[in-house]
Amino acid sequence: MKLADYLCESGILMNLTAGDKSEIIRNLVELLTKTTKISDAKNIIEMLEERERLKTTGIGSGIAIPHCKSSEVEEVCIVLGISKEGIDFQSLDGKPAHFFFLLVAPEKGGSEHLKASAKIVRLFREDALKEKLLSLDTSKEVLQQIAESE
Repeated sequence: MKLADYLCESGILMNLTAGDKSEIIRNLVELLTKTTKISDAKNIIEMLEERERLKTTGIGSGIAIPHCKSSEVEEVCIVLGISKEGIDFQSLDGKPAHFFFLLVAPEKGGSEHLKASAKIVRLFREDALKEKLLSLDTSKEVLQQIAESE
């Protein structure tokens, strides 16, 4: 399983800006609706916000992986928002996040979403990769760099 297989250029938002966690989630779901056929984005937003109330998905080290399961999708869908400045996502380490991977999995899916999350965590452990991605200007370059790093 390769992360680059789940991403596409139009599913990467460069220069993500938002005032708070809810706005980040809304922006990412809006991006998802452009890459995936979804009829009820509001429901996905509500599920993601409910998940965040249970425990933050800001895992630290500049990474957040808001996620949920939904009948809206038939396969794991991932979009990525990047903030060069970093945005507070109430991460476990108390630091701003720069990379926001929104992951929506099918309700009846198996463990593929867990494998995707684990892949993100493993790949983004490398500070050099994160620094390189933050220096890039286009979603095409980001996608190429992720593919080369896998």
